[in-house]
Amino acid sequence: MQDGPKNLATLIVVAAMGWHLLAVLTPAWVVTFDQQQGRDFASYYYAVQVAAEGGDPYVKPALNKRARADGNRRGVHPFLYAPPFLTLMAWTLPLDLPTAFHTWFWLHEALAIAAAAVLILWWRRLGDAVPWLVALCFALMTAIPNNHAMGQANLAGFVLALAGLWQTDARRPHLGGALMGAASMLKMSPALFVAWWMLRREWTAVGSAIATAVVLSVVSLPLIGFSAQLRFYTEILPTFGSGLYNNLGVPIGLFGNHSIPNVLHQLFPSAGRTLSPAAQALSTVTGVGLMGALAVRWRHPDPTALQRAAQAASVGVLLLLVPVYTYEHHLVFALPAAVLGLLAIGSGALRAAWAAPVAVAVAVLLFDLRDLKAIATASPGALGVLVQEAKFASLLVLLAATATLGGQEDP
Repeated sequence: MQDGPKNLATLIVVAAMGWHLLAVLTPAWVVTFDQQQGRDFASYYYAVQVAAEGGDPYVKPALNKRARADGNRRGVHPFLYAPPFLTLMAWTLPLDLPTAFHTWFWLHEALAIAAAAVLILWWRRLGDAVPWLVALCFALMTAIPNNHAMGQANLAGFVLALAGLWQTDARRPHLGGALMGAASMLKMSPALFVAWWMLRREWTAVGSAIATAVVLSVVSLPLIGFSAQLRFYTEILPTFGSGLYNNLGVPIGLFGNHSIPNVLHQLFPSAGRTLSPAAQALSTVTGVGLMGALAVRWRHPDPTALQRAAQAASVGVLLLLVPVYTYEHHLVFALPAAVLGLLAIGSGALRAAWAAPVAVAVAVLLFDLRDLKAIATASPGALGVLVQEAKFASLLVLLAATATLGGQEDP
């Protein structure tokens, strides 16, 4: 890269990081600092407290009782994560809820920076534009401070999943699989990457991921016993398919749910808080169909580095589209697809016809959800619905673009 373009790239990165610090991160911290009830983080916090006292963290009344005893809040959302997640959160045991919540904000920002660094290290051979595109997308992605302010936990699983993909791509399948196994125990959705490895017959990485999940479950036994762990896999996890989510009291049709099941729920609504039989069946068929279509598209052996990156990015988008709930904080898993889509347009790896759809999709993905909701509310009729589903549509565009690139024989 010549000095002119290099200097321009540096200016773009500095400007983006300055914007992230002043206009994105600082307002999120102000909101978080004033918040003493822990928002979504409180579920993890009280789950650890209940488990450490010998209780079942998947019993919501037990969490509510513990929260009321603290005097911080009357109740919390049910705990939904795999048992080893509690081991990660054990550091919160000696802290009160506000202190733990505020600490988690900065730990999560550190994880976001680490995720950007991992993606740059993994994809740097794809082109000189990778570092500044990663910096630009990560700095402007409003879903990142949304994670911080909501007390969500997506970035821990995200950075481990990226590191697992990187190491497996670098022919270190034992390490890569172990990292992905850890990611899947912190956030169940990265397990879809393991399914992708099965498609590619990356059996060493698959075995390592499964072994790591088992080991982490065993390590977690002193904190959360076998019966509670078994109940998660046999009773709690199956509720994810219907939208029940361990009796989560959040409507599926809430503004900002960006998944396929949410769209089908609007077309075939139910009387309760779960998917109707028609929406559930169509969601399953659609999810399986998309995975099958990708498998056919990527059937050619020995993909190039760019194609492997595109396939991984596609899976990152797919794991957002198929669950019942995909809210703003989950969208960090689409960041690799956003980066790669822009890179492919700039390098000519994707045809010029993709330029406008990909650029608009990335812009919408980075756009703040609150502003999008305000626009949707002010828009009449069908236009408001289109604005409401703009991020869902952007995910579809990025899935199509990266899936095309992932199976493209002559880019």
